[in-house]
Amino acid sequence: MTDRVNGSTFAGEFLTGNMDFFTLLTIVPVAQTNVVTPVVDLPAYQTYASTGVWTTVSVTDSSGTATSYATLNAYLDAYYKQLNLDNLIRTFAGRANPVAISVNTLSGNIPGTATAINANTSTLWAYYNLYNNIATPTQVFGSDYTTGKTFYSVHVATEKTLLWTAGTNSNFSTSTASDNTNAQGYNILASNSLYQGLDGLTAYDTQSAQVLSGSAQGSDATNYYYLKNTVQPYVTTWNTSSATLTNTLAAQGFVLNVKGV
Repeated sequence: MTDRVNGSTFAGEFLTGNMDFFTLLTIVPVAQTNVVTPVVDLPAYQTYASTGVWTTVSVTDSSGTATSYATLNAYLDAYYKQLNLDNLIRTFAGRANPVAISVNTLSGNIPGTATAINANTSTLWAYYNLYNNIATPTQVFGSDYTTGKTFYSVHVATEKTLLWTAGTNSNFSTSTASDNTNAQGYNILASNSLYQGLDGLTAYDTQSAQVLSGSAQGSDATNYYYLKNTVQPYVTTWNTSSATLTNTLAAQGFVLNVKGV
């Protein structure tokens, strides 16, 4: 008799039981748009460069739906959303290998109510156990953000445990136990320059209408995205540690979609 150790899967097509699950909630625009081709590499770029007339571009997104971009700014919005998601995943993968990722959006009113979601005061984030990483962590976004925002929730599962779990900001602390209440902020929210976390990592705003506080167009004519996309991007950073500018919160849970966010 043959033992089927892996059930209906083949050898190697299964995960361990030691998994971590994270939710990152952010105002930084992120989405799997599959828009990755710079403007100057589009087939119709020469027509646009010589006439200023944009040719509609169609790209199949993550759901298999063909989305048409009828203006340059609409295309760039999708381009920078994909770039932000890619940079988020790369940052997370610098320490922990993601094995499952999903992206959702939340906007408008608190579910089931007529009350608009206020990024800086809503109790939703506490309900979902989301925290920032300011000196004394709280469960709200920065005070620069109030109502009318779209929130992007990115859910990440890792096969190995204790790789981004909270502790001290030294990340691999041997003197402080992992803090699963997130009172100190999960280390994916730590300084990018010091600990390779998200805080301070470059974030790109949407081109058609800016949603990130403090984002601005640069003036460097040699900027890669200026050269490739023909217009200066609006740039700021992922911020997890400012009482006014925090645009990203995090939580750790036991399922991929923490309490439905």
